[in-house]
Amino acid sequence: MDREKVRQLTTMLEAYVTENKIRLIDQVLAKRTRHLTVVLEDIYHAQNASAVMRTCDCFGIQDLYVTQNLHDYNVNPNVVRGASKWTTLHKYEREEDSINKCIADLKKKNYRIVGTTPNPESASIHTLNIEERTAVIFGTEKQGLSDYAKANVDELIHIPMHGFTESFNISVSAALILNELTSRLHNSEIDWRLTQEEKEDLKFEWYQNIVKRSDLLINIFLKEHSEKIDG
Repeated sequence: MDREKVRQLTTMLEAYVTENKIRLIDQVLAKRTRHLTVVLEDIYHAQNASAVMRTCDCFGIQDLYVTQNLHDYNVNPNVVRGASKWTTLHKYEREEDSINKCIADLKKKNYRIVGTTPNPESASIHTLNIEERTAVIFGTEKQGLSDYAKANVDELIHIPMHGFTESFNISVSAALILNELTSRLHNSEIDWRLTQEEKEDLKFEWYQNIVKRSDLLINIFLKEHSEKIDG
């Protein structure tokens, strides 16, 4: 759909959105980013993956990539608490090389790939360089990152810990890492915000998610305008 048509349809749908919601969406879009993104590799517990999706929304991370190998992922509505309306889920089909395809796609989008590990000899999240677009991969709850992921990341990072337990729950790890990285990002000179076109596309998508029968309204609008042009 061309840019002008997206703008027209967004304006049309906006008439059905409350002023408070419009204001909130504009505020959220101003803090949204694709400079950082999150990858979940074959997560065993679906509720953990859904909790990470909710965390991504809370920290303004627009995209979540989920690979499936031995385990299927379906959004748990009781955990995401509506976050699936606002985040973009990239879910790879259940196959052995889903992580391979995901990493290849991210590299095409110029992401630097960073893997998480409990190994304290890896880089700390506090010193990770985030000037480049960065994708953070979280491995499975038991085994961590796959051998392929470990071999193909650009760097490994860990959360400094001071107790006996080796690691945090994956959803806690994601929250701690995203809190650290987004805080640093927002206080930097890095151009991390969405482009104007990305904001327009997301606003159109979000309006469709919250306006009742938006598909019907869009079809009516397109038909009416097509008839005017034909006439």
